[in-house]
Amino acid sequence: MEKVIFKRAALSAAVVAALVAPGMALAAQDMMSQEYGEAYETFINDGKLTGGLFYFQRDRTRLEGGPDGDGKYHSNLDHGTTQLALNYNSGYLWDVVGIDIGGFTAYDLSSDETNPVNEENEFTFIGTKWGGKMDGKAEGGASLSNAALKLKFLDGAVTAKGGYTQLYVPGMLGVNWSYQPGTYRGGQLEGNFGNVYLTYAYADEYKAPWYKDTAGFSKQTMYAGKDAFKHGNSIDYIHGFGARYTFDNGTAITGSFGQSEGYMDSYHAKIAHKFDVLGGLNSSYQFYGSNTDNNDYDGLAQYHAITFAAGHGPYSYRLEGTYTRADGELGNYLPRLTRGYGNSQGANEIWWDSRSDWNADNEKAVFAGVTRSLDDLVGAPGWAVGVSGAYGWDAEYTYGSNNLTGGEEWAVNFDVMYTVQDGKLKGTLFKLHYTDYNNKQDELGSWAYPNMFTSEHDVKFHIIMPFTIM
Repeated sequence: MEKVIFKRAALSAAVVAALVAPGMALAAQDMMSQEYGEAYETFINDGKLTGGLFYFQRDRTRLEGGPDGDGKYHSNLDHGTTQLALNYNSGYLWDVVGIDIGGFTAYDLSSDETNPVNEENEFTFIGTKWGGKMDGKAEGGASLSNAALKLKFLDGAVTAKGGYTQLYVPGMLGVNWSYQPGTYRGGQLEGNFGNVYLTYAYADEYKAPWYKDTAGFSKQTMYAGKDAFKHGNSIDYIHGFGARYTFDNGTAITGSFGQSEGYMDSYHAKIAHKFDVLGGLNSSYQFYGSNTDNNDYDGLAQYHAITFAAGHGPYSYRLEGTYTRADGELGNYLPRLTRGYGNSQGANEIWWDSRSDWNADNEKAVFAGVTRSLDDLVGAPGWAVGVSGAYGWDAEYTYGSNNLTGGEEWAVNFDVMYTVQDGKLKGTLFKLHYTDYNNKQDELGSWAYPNMFTSEHDVKFHIIMPFTIM
């Protein structure tokens, strides 16, 4: 009963906020006080209508390894996809209540439809819902990304939102991204009280941006189809609580707890500090931990990370390292509260754009990268290049009859970026990214280590063009 009530409340809040509230306020402005009229003007005048036009071209090839593979690279993803997004964010009526509405369209301008992998390119739509039927072909179409009621109190110190929206709890709850964010059906409460930040979020459905409608949560992957929600696999809700304290010297300590009903408990802790050396050295230690009520994990799975970032003149540097312990059937650390990819999303801050997740059981991994602005070399601002690399070793998968140890993987990345500095296209980003990813165990084939595929070459080209209408 509680779930039904929440579903109705969330849907009602979104629909009323998006369709009814502005019209009611306009009618009331004509009939009631000047104060009401001024509040409505603030609601409209502080509103923003923004959007973006996006293009993504990808050519990814993967080596066919294993006993049945030919040891050659074959097309794995080959598509060119465009998206158009619009988002309206109102001001606050009476400085208390407002609405957010957003949506987008996606369409493949080109796609290799002979390869069903392109259905999962993550920039067009796989289908209507997670866990639904897959036919091997990506779909164009449109989807709602935001339809939420928002509130603020105590001069903005406390905010809340509910409906179809994005949720974020540090280290615990986040959304998947293509160019658009994923969408929860749920709500969030946040408070900023001096040096203290507190938040709580709850959701009963979610959609990654490559699905058109939200769906419930599951203990299975999307390849289980409709069975993902049968035989006790359904998860009624997920939720998370987070707190952060920032000291006057800039040191910040964060702690979070998250839970998916009847499946997983997760924990997060982070300490971050900026050292006054090398022009400002940002550092952090991060811990992520999870346990499940089944054999997915045997005890507490752990993911540890240390990060450093600094800038000097035209150069920006990153150095990061991770260690994973994930005994159990999964054999890798899930950065979310549900098992299936795209069924929910966590807020793990470690992302190296190097293809692998670098999170196999017992794996140690390091990443190093440098980006250089070319303003002083090309005589025009906006250009930058980057090079980076990642290396992981000692991966294991020893669940059941598996006895794999000593797994290794590495990758090298190159980036070229240009951001338009002025004119009508100001802010438009062009980015070319190349990854050469290598799996030392190619002879075992993909997924011998559960989250490790065979070697790849990956070329990605992005155009991101933001715009503001009002």
